[in-house]
Amino acid sequence: MKSFIQYILLFCIVLLASCSASRYAFDQQKETSVSSIKFLDDYVIPLNVSFKNTLIGGLSGIDYDSKNNQYYLISDDPSQYSFARIYTAQIEIKENKIDTIKFTGVDPILQENGLPYPKYQYGKNSKADGESVRFNPIKNNLIWSNEGERLYRKTDTTIVQPALTFISTQGKFLDTIPLPSGFHITKQEFGIRKNAFFEGLSYADQYKTLYASLEEPLYQDGKQASFKYDKALTRILKFDVATKTNTAQYAYNLDALPIEPTEENDWNINGISEILAINNHTLLVMERAWAIGNDDHSFIKLYLVDLNGAENQIDNPSFIKNPPKTLVKKLLFDFDTLNMHIDNFEGITFGPKLPNGHNTLIFCVDNNFSKKELQQFFLFEVMP
Repeated sequence: MKSFIQYILLFCIVLLASCSASRYAFDQQKETSVSSIKFLDDYVIPLNVSFKNTLIGGLSGIDYDSKNNQYYLISDDPSQYSFARIYTAQIEIKENKIDTIKFTGVDPILQENGLPYPKYQYGKNSKADGESVRFNPIKNNLIWSNEGERLYRKTDTTIVQPALTFISTQGKFLDTIPLPSGFHITKQEFGIRKNAFFEGLSYADQYKTLYASLEEPLYQDGKQASFKYDKALTRILKFDVATKTNTAQYAYNLDALPIEPTEENDWNINGISEILAINNHTLLVMERAWAIGNDDHSFIKLYLVDLNGAENQIDNPSFIKNPPKTLVKKLLFDFDTLNMHIDNFEGITFGPKLPNGHNTLIFCVDNNFSKKELQQFFLFEVMP
């Protein structure tokens, strides 16, 4: 009888914990709306700041765990400066300004074999290039996107397949999402372009759905965005989290590169750098453009995209051969209106509520470990 009672008590504890986590997830993903956003503040982390023997930099993704009032941040360092890693941090907001940013922890991102990623080297088919990270409070785990590598040279060809990987909050490998057909790196001009994988990730529908945005077009979907060319089409994918299957793909029309480059370069691009679901059918989509000769200034635009009524392109293998119906987007904010230097925006998350009850948006800027760029954070107020 005693063991039976203990079993019942244990069952109740587990059930309550599950209900608590589900309730927390529900609170996190209530239906909301965004009519406009208002800039409040920015905050700069000095160059070459270290934390627990790691160099803080290359911060490419951010997500907020409101229950514990902490943020997860992923560095895109391919184990060059320190091991591939994820930080935890606290961002204190006072009087509608970022008062302090305090890093509280750092964990290596581990491979499936349980080892940290080795330092990236040409010709070695292993590379961690973290671009986005999202926290799931129900499962208490993370998912991150790895861009991999596509480098063809006579002396040291390097191919590292991109990946969407579930890890524990301490960085331990848990599982991976199989990539759909056409989303691998190949030796032909087919599949993923170099540095153009899933830069954007966002959960929706109480963490049952994962959206992933491709930065640039697949080879089979046509040309990249360029100066005066505004017909480039990339894809936003929808995954069922429980089954890890791709259930939908949507065509997204990128803006043209807003300025003419002074010379040809692979970095003259416009693409999606991050997405964020604001409800089950609406995404914030951040486009980032850059052109050589423009003093490292990035052009950032934030769009609202409603997926209701969107045409599913999952069975369309080539936008060149089968032109799709594209998503409708509405400009929410142009960062050039801030009249300040804009660097490499990469991450976006909802933060804590302001005293007036409005949501906040927090953006992180990747400094690329460069003396010319800033490791920066931006705070915005969300107008419902």
